[in-house]
Amino acid sequence: MYKTDIYRYQKEILKKFPKQEEQEKVLELFQNLVFKLEKNLYHLNNINFSIEKSSGKNEFFHLMPIYFELESFLVSTRSSVDMLMHLLNYCLAYDIDNRQVSVSSLFHSGQLSKPLKDIFARYTTPYNNPTWSFIYLFRNEVVHEKSIFQALPIYFKDVLDHSFLYFRVDNTEKEVTDYLKVCLRFLDTFTDRVLSVLEVSLKR
Repeated sequence: MYKTDIYRYQKEILKKFPKQEEQEKVLELFQNLVFKLEKNLYHLNNINFSIEKSSGKNEFFHLMPIYFELESFLVSTRSSVDMLMHLLNYCLAYDIDNRQVSVSSLFHSGQLSKPLKDIFARYTTPYNNPTWSFIYLFRNEVVHEKSIFQALPIYFKDVLDHSFLYFRVDNTEKEVTDYLKVCLRFLDTFTDRVLSVLEVSLKR
């Protein structure tokens, strides 16, 4: 599903860090990012499997495995973005404390270049991107305020001769599988844009 050539970015960015300890750190961050991205796909596959297994039944017992995986998906996609921020923080030597690294802390650090600011403004502003709200902000509600089944009720609905799973996001009904794929495509594009600018920034 992902189109970003992370291995190529990793190879090119590693060239900009001649010291072995620096290379090891950059490689570690890339490995962590890839792990998080793959984990997203793992949870999506599990959601699809659970949807098929539940056979369109709306009883909570049948929906529960989907809720478990959906919450894990939200946490994992958010973690993917955070890992990308850690990569930026290290490679561009922003020196933001690891415990404070986030999209917000980088954006307000005053250190982002204009190209990165433009990417952040385009992709991480809830007004511009409701998908971002779902990936990054909705996760906070699920983890800190409500259980997933309270914050994001899911339900099967028959369409023609098949049952599809839905939830409501921003008062709009979304088919679960399709919308999660939209989230991963968004994450893929955002990752590619950030890594592209990072590569160019290190060449200067």
